[in-house]
Amino acid sequence: MSALQLGVTVFVLNALGFGNGPALFALLQGRLVEEEGLLTPDQLLYAFAVARVTPGPANVYVAAVGYFGHGLPGAALAMVAILLPGYLILPLLGLHARMRHVALVRRFTRGLTATSVGLLVAAAASLGRQTLTSIPAGVAFALALAMVAGLKWNPIVSLVLAALVGWVLHLAW
Repeated sequence: MSALQLGVTVFVLNALGFGNGPALFALLQGRLVEEEGLLTPDQLLYAFAVARVTPGPANVYVAAVGYFGHGLPGAALAMVAILLPGYLILPLLGLHARMRHVALVRRFTRGLTATSVGLLVAAAASLGRQTLTSIPAGVAFALALAMVAGLKWNPIVSLVLAALVGWVLHLAW
């Protein structure tokens, strides 16, 4: 896949992947990891994890995806491709604002939201099967989940602590 093909792929998936950031992750995982083999699951997870703990848009990880695939030109094309659909859809926001009271529009929006959640769960399950293959990895996962979801800790602190625990366990294992 060329850098231009990557840009077009990101554009199309982003335009079709309502929910943006995290929802797009599942689509990128299916296309770029499973179908194309452009990225490894670890590269995609790394890009996503770094973006989730740094300030900025939820989909900034796509720049890292482009970088892993094609260096700086890939990163630049991926960022243009990720931003462009949002700007192109702005004229439709006025139409949606006028029609959001229509039952069909409300049901369609709820359906898109549910689909996004389903895509996230499917991607998480698929990546979990591929990456949580050892006890240290499982412990790091459980610890990060507990710290972020259960204790509501800062994601950066949780990421660092869980990674350190996983690393120490891996060395000891």
